[in-house]
Amino acid sequence: MTTTDQVDAILEAFNLIGISVSEFLVVLLTNPNYITHENTINLRSCSPHITKLLAEHPEASAGDVLKWASDIIKHRCALEIQELSAKKPGYHFLALHASVEQLEEFDIEVLGGGM
Repeated sequence: MTTTDQVDAILEAFNLIGISVSEFLVVLLTNPNYITHENTINLRSCSPHITKLLAEHPEASAGDVLKWASDIIKHRCALEIQELSAKKPGYHFLALHASVEQLEEFDIEVLGGGM
């Protein structure tokens, strides 16, 4: 049986049970029961290649691909900002409420050494 035959059989099975490939993938990637399943691990390890193929697909809109990439970057940046601005013991600094004495005593090297 060729790979094409195998894919055809799987696609037919999806149709028979009434689930789309995208629904299957969403459940596979979001349901905690499947986090360590070998196919989920394989899918995650191949995600850069799969993403590239989806972006280069002839039916893919360049605008959609760029919006998708932009949304991912915005989300990642927002997470980074949240983490960097989180109040951690001794490292949060609000210049608006800082006294002259606090500003004079501020030492960036001490701060950097503690992180």
